[in-house]
Amino acid sequence: MSTLKKPDLSDTKLRAKLAKG
Repeated sequence: MSTLKKPDLSDTKLRAKLAKG
């Protein structure tokens, strides 16, 4: 996922959202 830089932010945000529930 390091290769992806643009969706990095989106992915992190989505991950945080999923983690939070």
